Amino acid sequence: MPHLSVFATREALMQAASDRLVRALERGMKARGYACAALSGGGTPEPAYALLAQAKLDWRKVTFALVDERFVHPKDDASNEKMLRRALAPALDAGATLLPMFSTDGSPAEVAARADAMYAPLHIDVALMGMGGDAHAASWFPGHAREAFESTRTIIAVHAPQAAGKPDRITLTKRAIARADEVLLLIHGEDKRARLDAALAEPPEAAPVAALFDDPEKQPEVLWTA
Repeated sequence: MPHLSVFATREALMQAASDRLVRALERGMKARGYACAALSGGGTPEPAYALLAQAKLDWRKVTFALVDERFVHPKDDASNEKMLRRALAPALDAGATLLPMFSTDGSPAEVAARADAMYAPLHIDVALMGMGGDAHAASWFPGHAREAFESTRTIIAVHAPQAAGKPDRITLTKRAIARADEVLLLIHGEDKRARLDAALAEPPEAAPVAALFDDPEKQPEVLWTA
């Protein structure tokens, strides 16, 4: 079983996630003078991001990256960038940078190539991941994760017909997540915990979240509440 931290309430879970993100950013700024957090979309982590944005940090030294993005305009309600800009608004107003993945000019592959060039130099201090009910993480979907697992790039485009909202996605690769100094996996609900337990006994191509646990020397911390 991975390192599991259990919280009594959803509010406590969000506060803990925010606290861990703050500590990772502080470590990065102390070590290198700047810091970067890669953040996932979805409804679950947004309250943690809103708490994070209230922290007293030198936001001018912080870059936020996306873990993945739907191939939609940032004004679309399905856009992870839109959610992050809303939740992180105080930090962004104070000088933090949010690096987009999506751009309006080109195919998913062309957009991903431009994002890859922008993201490749990043030193990611912490990556906050989520997990879907099908055990996907980032935009690594069952049956459609092989390229994300094998690519030497930082970002690729993927097409997953079963992906909710939009089958065309842009995502960090497994190699990119593995470079992060710290990985957090945020899950909520008994069903998600049971699915994670089952996923860890499955091959990553069937349960892609399991790929986060490949390295026994560098395991994510799982943050969970019922």
